[in-house]
Amino acid sequence: MPELIVKYPDRAPDRFPLGRLRITLGRSARNDLCIPDPFASRVHAEVRREGEEYFLQDLGSANGTLYNGGAVEGTVPLTAGGRIQIGETEIVFDDGTYHSSMGATMITDNGSVSLPEATIALASGDRTTSGLLEAIEDARKQPDQSVVARVAREGDLLALISKVGITLLSSSTLEQTLEQIVSLVFEAVPADRCLLMMRDEHSEDLKVAVARLRDRVGEVGEIRVSRNVMDEVVIRGKSVLTSDAQHDPRFASGTVVLQGVRSVLAVPLGVSEKVFGIIYADSPIAEGRFTEDHLKVLTTLASVAAIRVENARLVEARFQQERLERELQLAMEIQQRFQPTAPPIVPGYELQGISFPCYEIGGDYYDFIRREDGRLVIALGDVSGKGTAAALLMSSLHAAIHAQTGSHDTLVQTISAVNRYLAENIPPNRFVTLFYAELDPDSGALSFLNAGHNPPLIVHSAGTVEQLASGGLPLGIKADADYREGRTHLQMGDVLVIYSDGVTEAASPSGEEFGPTRLYEVVSRNVDASAAGIRDRIESALTKFSQGTQAADDITLVIVKRQAETRQLSASGAARLLL
Repeated sequence: MPELIVKYPDRAPDRFPLGRLRITLGRSARNDLCIPDPFASRVHAEVRREGEEYFLQDLGSANGTLYNGGAVEGTVPLTAGGRIQIGETEIVFDDGTYHSSMGATMITDNGSVSLPEATIALASGDRTTSGLLEAIEDARKQPDQSVVARVAREGDLLALISKVGITLLSSSTLEQTLEQIVSLVFEAVPADRCLLMMRDEHSEDLKVAVARLRDRVGEVGEIRVSRNVMDEVVIRGKSVLTSDAQHDPRFASGTVVLQGVRSVLAVPLGVSEKVFGIIYADSPIAEGRFTEDHLKVLTTLASVAAIRVENARLVEARFQQERLERELQLAMEIQQRFQPTAPPIVPGYELQGISFPCYEIGGDYYDFIRREDGRLVIALGDVSGKGTAAALLMSSLHAAIHAQTGSHDTLVQTISAVNRYLAENIPPNRFVTLFYAELDPDSGALSFLNAGHNPPLIVHSAGTVEQLASGGLPLGIKADADYREGRTHLQMGDVLVIYSDGVTEAASPSGEEFGPTRLYEVVSRNVDASAAGIRDRIESALTKFSQGTQAADDITLVIVKRQAETRQLSASGAARLLL
């Protein structure tokens, strides 16, 4: 997998795999890759994958980004061994073919000195082979009939262990493994019925995994297992044998009597102290069908089989986890594609947008859409809830807005159409807050509609603050909801800040929220900074306030700044010089 190699002057380099569609880099810990460099901006740059290629983009950093010694303007393609310079930190792009001097060389020691032989000690309490070798040795020295019989039994036990191991090697899934265990039970003991139960991972209750008859195919029928026996096996990890279940007080069950069960074996299925299942076998044949030898055989079988069962459980859990990770990665990539690749270039304006999900995928949405009439749509939405469900609704919001923008004459008509679509298609306990605005870049006129969203603010260059709260209900609640359009104006030097509630609801260690007042103060103090600079100041204030407290919601910011006249003139003058 391609990766970034971050080099440091005082320690070994770090390697960061490029497994995501978009990777943000910067001094803030909210970035995918945090660069602890004092000359790096809080949100400095981004690496983005397009097909099989990777591109680097500066995100309006204060000190700029260099690639192979040249300043990054727009997006530049990354090549193997390419050097990214952020402040004093060098980052090398490795596409899998680049090799630097960091690679280690293996040297084979041809010395003739041999290592001491390792000794493996078997615990005397091992219940599968304990005493077997000693018994064989005793039989050689004292060939009396009792010892010979014991050796024969132990030899049969060893053969069983070998057969269990070989048989279960062919089992590939957990279900196949459990079926094989039940077949082995019928070979090992004269049971008429066999039941294998496993712990449910979520409730810890035992559930039937396999139930079979020895000689018949079909329904096994009801098998009632005594709670006393279950506790003895599962809780205390002991094996249970009875040769007369009809009169054994541990089997005080009318069902056992009616079924005519005589002999019962029950042994734990587990590894070490962890019991995750039970093997239960019974027979209606007369008393004495099951013996102590049968109990030992079944206990041994369960001990050997449990290791294979645990391995199968772990393998299936790993496969399931890998599948979920692949699906999550795909969902995260699809969501990242919904976000703008870069803010549009609008003469006289600076635009920035950033979103930090609190989970792998989030429910916040922001967008810039150019209309054919020259106006620019600026939107920021927040779907109720978090995680995958919120991300799915966010994709519906994205599709609805793109479908309706440009199809109606007014904002009210556009948002009303989006609202009807969501109300008819999302669950009744879900909704979406949305701020939707259309900017006329020539005049600075801003038409907007706020559907239950946090009121964005305009910090005017004169120092006053204006909140944009006109609108109506959140989307998706009421199909025929009424909405109102608001109008305002961006003057030279004014800053529009649109944000999700993850910004104002960011909490300190004591539980206090950041709140809108602190946000207003940060923007007011930095109104003369660039849009990217204001974004970084807000993120810095949030980080300082939260002091490491985990964000409880997605943090999304959109900054629109109308440049002061002097900056516009200098930009146009630079353009003339280039011409």
